[in-house]
Amino acid sequence: MAQQHMKFGDYQPPDPDEDGYTPSYATTSTPGSGRTQRGVMKNSVMFTVEAYNLKWTNIKANVARRILQQVMNKNSFDFYHYCVHKGKWETSKFYAANFSLQADRLNEDEERIKQLSFQVTAIKPI
Repeated sequence: MAQQHMKFGDYQPPDPDEDGYTPSYATTSTPGSGRTQRGVMKNSVMFTVEAYNLKWTNIKANVARRILQQVMNKNSFDFYHYCVHKGKWETSKFYAANFSLQADRLNEDEERIKQLSFQVTAIKPI
């Protein structure tokens, strides 16, 4: 079977670091959810949203720029990814937030980024 790679729209960035593809899920409950005086949880789940923390280290600045152009300041974009809870590759609408960059080298024509990271979050709940 061929190796799959994530994509932002039609753009296929370099694969993230080995520890740079971290799924996370956030569940939202109704306002009436909470614990009783005896500590028993009464929870009424509304929905759960999937997100992925992505990270690249030691990449060329022009590669980081290209990645950011695909996701930054976009209301949404198509994200082709391995969906952990479904156990398959799929394309879904996501948005990006929490960007962090650390420059490594700023020599002209040799600019490198020590680390680029951000989170992509699904538009629709699972």
